[in-house]
Amino acid sequence: MSTHATPPAGRFALLDQKAVAWGQSLDAALAEEVSKRGTRRLFIVTTRSLAERAAALAKAHDGLDAVEVEDAIPAHTPMPSVFALAQRLAAFRPDLILALGGGSVIDAVKIAGLIQAEAIGDRETLIARSMQKGGQPLAVANPPRYIAAPTTLSGAEFGAIGGSVDPQTRIKFGFAASWFPAETVIFDPALGQATPEGLWLSSGVRAIDHAVEAILSPDANPFIDGCALHALRLLGSSLRVTRADPGDRLARQDSQFGVWLASQSVGRVRYGASHGIGHQLGAVAGVAHGHTSCVMLPAVMRWNAGHVGGRDRLVHEAVDASAPDAATAVARLIADLGQPCRLADVGVREDQFERIAELAMSNPFVKANPRPITGPADVLAILQLAA
Repeated sequence: MSTHATPPAGRFALLDQKAVAWGQSLDAALAEEVSKRGTRRLFIVTTRSLAERAAALAKAHDGLDAVEVEDAIPAHTPMPSVFALAQRLAAFRPDLILALGGGSVIDAVKIAGLIQAEAIGDRETLIARSMQKGGQPLAVANPPRYIAAPTTLSGAEFGAIGGSVDPQTRIKFGFAASWFPAETVIFDPALGQATPEGLWLSSGVRAIDHAVEAILSPDANPFIDGCALHALRLLGSSLRVTRADPGDRLARQDSQFGVWLASQSVGRVRYGASHGIGHQLGAVAGVAHGHTSCVMLPAVMRWNAGHVGGRDRLVHEAVDASAPDAATAVARLIADLGQPCRLADVGVREDQFERIAELAMSNPFVKANPRPITGPADVLAILQLAA
C-alpha cells in the first residue's frame, strides 16, 4: 500500500487589474492614463491634507473638458461621506476617477461605486449588502472603475474588499466586489515623503499584517505564500531604512513593492482576528488602521500559537529568525519602527473592551481566525494580551 499523501486540491484566480506603474512621477503617469483612455472628465478623490496636491494635478490637466476634486474624505470612511461622494460622482459623470490618498480614500471610491452600480439608496440597504449580513455581489455589466495613487502602505488599491463605518452603530461594515481593485496603481515614492512618518510606517505594519495573516490563513496557497513571504522581507528591511533616512526613495519604493505583494491576499483569503478586532478598534475607539495592526497582530499571533499547523515558523524566519518566536519577531519589528505596541498607547480604554469584543463577534475575519473564537470572552482574552 502506498503511504504517499493525497495532494490538497485548490483553485485560484488572479486579480482583474490592468497595470501597476512605477518609476514615473504621479504627474507623468496620470498624463499617460488620461491620454491612453481619451479622458475628458477627470474626478480626483482625496483628503484635506492632499488638497493642494490634487489642485495642482487638476490645473495640470486643464485641457480636459472638466476636472473636479473631492477633498473631504475622513478617516474610517464613514457612510454619510460615501453617499455624498456617490451623489457627486453621479452628477459629474466622470470617465476617469483618481483616488489619491490612503485606504480611507480608496475604500470611499470603491463603496461609492458600489452604491452607484447597485442603485443603493439608503444606509439600511447598503448594510444589508455587507459581508456581515451575507450580501452577495450583483452582476454589473459595466462596473465603475478607478485608478489609484496611494500615499500610504495600506494596500487598499489591490483589495477586492472595502470598509465603511456606520456612525449610528459604530460598526465597520465590509463589502466585496470583484471589480474593487484599482484598474491601474501608480507607485510614486515621492508621494510618501509628504505623508507623516508615523502614518507611513504604521500603514507599513498594516501591510505586514496582511502578509502574516495570509500565511496563517486556512485558505493559504503557494502563490499567496510566495508573495507574502517576500513582502515580509522587503517591508522589514525597507521600513527600517525609511525610519533612519526618510529621504531614501529606493526604500520607499521597496515598501510599495512589499505592499503590492502582501496585498495579493486581500479579499482572496480569509484573514484572522488581528484584522477583525482591528476593525472594531477603529469603529469604537477611533484607532487608525495601521495602529490597530501594531497593537493587535503580536497579541493575536500569541493567542493563535499552536493552532496554525506550525506555519508561524515561516513568519518567524522571514521577519527575524533570531527572535524566540514569530510573535516576538513581529513585535520587535514594530518597536524598531517606533510604533505603539499596546492598546493604551493608542487610547483604547479597558472599559471599551467589552463593547469591542461584542461587536467583533459579527466580523467575518474573527469568525475565520485559525484558532476558533467562540464568544466575546475569547476576544477579551486577546485584548488583555494587547493591553
